[in-house]
Amino acid sequence: MRAARLPETFVVQVAGNDREVLKLLRSEPKASGLERFAAILDADTDLEKRWAEARGALRAAGYRDLPEQPAPGGTIVHDADLPPAGIWLMPDNRLPGILEDFLAFLIPSGDALLPLVDAFLDGIPLPARRFAAKDRSKARIHAWLAAQEQPGKPLGLAMRARYLDAEAAAVAPFLSWLRATLVD
Repeated sequence: MRAARLPETFVVQVAGNDREVLKLLRSEPKASGLERFAAILDADTDLEKRWAEARGALRAAGYRDLPEQPAPGGTIVHDADLPPAGIWLMPDNRLPGILEDFLAFLIPSGDALLPLVDAFLDGIPLPARRFAAKDRSKARIHAWLAAQEQPGKPLGLAMRARYLDAEAAAVAPFLSWLRATLVD
């Protein structure tokens, strides 16, 4: 593996939700003066719909050569007059889902606790279930984290504590995409 030269200036802008990310995709490429940028969106329940929204935002920003489908390893689009733009649809550019689905891929293989968490969540009667069906992935990862040695660690700290496996196979395509988008 060769060492990558990191840019001297690196800006991370956190948007509150996917709608804000899509809004930034429409405006930032022209207005920001950035050399390149990356956007991470949740695919949610409909990957094709989310990709259509991302394509529409990029088209509104002036990008013309946009693929019909997201690339499995993350999409990077180029336009002569605009910075390269990378788009990653969580969890893996192929499945519907959210960040928490990606993080579930990082739970160590064969983890004995995860089936118990799934059984617990599935055993909550619908009238008593306080989370929406669309939020099951969030409930799952947070319930799993609640049962760790230090319960309830935030997601980022769970990585540092090595509860989640940063070497899991699902991480490599994401890091490759991020490197290709922002460094190479």
